[in-house]
Amino acid sequence: QASAAASRSARARPPPAPAPQRLHPIAAAQGRGAAARAAGMSFSYSPTFFQHFPKYHAPHLKPGEEHKDPLDEIKPRCLVHCHSWLGEYNECVTRIRMRTDGKGDCKGQFEELTQCQDHCIAHELFGHMK
Repeated sequence: QASAAASRSARARPPPAPAPQRLHPIAAAQGRGAAARAAGMSFSYSPTFFQHFPKYHAPHLKPGEEHKDPLDEIKPRCLVHCHSWLGEYNECVTRIRMRTDGKGDCKGQFEELTQCQDHCIAHELFGHMK
């Protein structure tokens, strides 16, 4: 009997009210409620990108002529400038070739050589840009 009374009283209770919807912090601060949620967020501007950048103009070349990469001229000069790193890299390569177990590499020496070369190239490259 007690369980039957408990089930009747449970049925007689109204369902719980739905949880209130939370407002976006900006909408809540401005006092806007359901109207702001229904309209969604709007922006006060229309985004436009890349309007202030100059357009690309290809270099003026004669018909049949190809553009020369300035790196092709600069790299050999900079390799001469980095002769100490080049010598160290070449010594490492000969050491590795003489090994019979196939272990080892010259990544560190190659990285130092390329960093030296890149540093040299960076000083000269932008002189070739317009």
